Amino acid sequence: MANRLASFHRDQDGAALVEAALVLPMLLMLVFALADLSLYFWQRGLAAKAVDLGVRAAIVMDSVAEGPGLTPADSVAYWSGRPPGARCASGGKAGPCPAFRVVCDLAGGCVCSGSSCRFGYSPANLAPILRAMQAVLPRLEPANLRVTYATNGLGYVGRPPPVPVDVTVQIVDLAFDPIFAGLLFAKALPLHATATLPGEDLVTRR
Repeated sequence: MANRLASFHRDQDGAALVEAALVLPMLLMLVFALADLSLYFWQRGLAAKAVDLGVRAAIVMDSVAEGPGLTPADSVAYWSGRPPGARCASGGKAGPCPAFRVVCDLAGGCVCSGSSCRFGYSPANLAPILRAMQAVLPRLEPANLRVTYATNGLGYVGRPPPVPVDVTVQIVDLAFDPIFAGLLFAKALPLHATATLPGEDLVTRR
């Protein structure tokens, strides 16, 4: 009987090893998933910083959208038939100034609503914005940027272009590929970020 009890205790000696073999993989997966999550939030922080730098560059550089209200060549046509000096907005209502919202990206060029809304897309004017953002997020490509110019109801009829606009810089179609968690979920996590500032002169100083 004593021999059987001793044998039973010896048989339990390997139980800890079996338990460790079961628990260790789950523990390692948890550690690696947390590491991936930390890297993801770090990349999100870099994306947020990148759009901050990008929008600060965009408001003082030639606009990516080239057209009425944003480039001097279209100044006369933009204000044609409107009373000079009239405020663009009064009492929260739309005034006599034209309003537009033009969205520019590599895939679609510069697009806005309305039959009279005509804007060209300038890759050359996008380049310095991209360079400012790549200082903190080098993997950015032109296809990952979207720049929007939208009138904000300020200014007056006859103001030389650019008219007062809010400038928005977005990171699109960029993802973080998990190193370890991807083995489990096989899914990239989106890295989107947006920043908006009122436009300044929208002219690159050369």
